[in-house]
Amino acid sequence: MTTLVKPIRGVTIEPYKHYRRAIVVTLYADTISLRLKGTRTAYEIPVHHLMDDLCQREARRIAHEKRARRKR
Repeated sequence: MTTLVKPIRGVTIEPYKHYRRAIVVTLYADTISLRLKGTRTAYEIPVHHLMDDLCQREARRIAHEKRARRKR
């Protein structure tokens, strides 16, 4: 793997909800930043927090499916 030295930026294809603006995603070494195109307010999250959150969501989804199967 290559270590990120410079930030990498990308823009979504679809506009975001009622804001009708694209989301600008910036990848730094250990953080991900999201902001609406044309604005300065950015929301950052460390990658390890994002991974923890996604793993917890997946575990909840699996548990929910198991519960639903048992109720049938």
